[in-house]
Amino acid sequence: MPALSENLEFITYTNTASVQVIYPNTASTMLVYNSTPVKGDGYFGPSDGLHTVTYTLDPTFVGTVTMQATLATNPSEADWFNIYNTTSTYTTYDDLTFTQVDYYNFTGNFVWVRAQVQIAAGLVQVISYNH
Repeated sequence: MPALSENLEFITYTNTASVQVIYPNTASTMLVYNSTPVKGDGYFGPSDGLHTVTYTLDPTFVGTVTMQATLATNPSEADWFNIYNTTSTYTTYDDLTFTQVDYYNFTGNFVWVRAQVQIAAGLVQVISYNH
């Protein structure tokens, strides 16, 4: 079994892999990014299905972050679904000086998981995933 903790990576508007998602200066609408899929607990066979994810968000972040999963071994875009109770939504700029860290535990024998970021402003510093 591989390492149990990893940072999810995104292919951003610059076509480079990064653990950060930054709203580009040239954008004027909500942008959607999906992380590169990583193996879930179900990929490795019978297990407890317990997963934990943390979202580390800059105080300027405006948007939504949620986890998605699939039971398919070779998923298409239509196979992905949102995992219940893993969504963080910020609708206005939070004028704070500290980083926001949200965490969620979820259970399921998911074969693959990924994060989806819908961003209107700010920065997602990192999304860390454990299983």
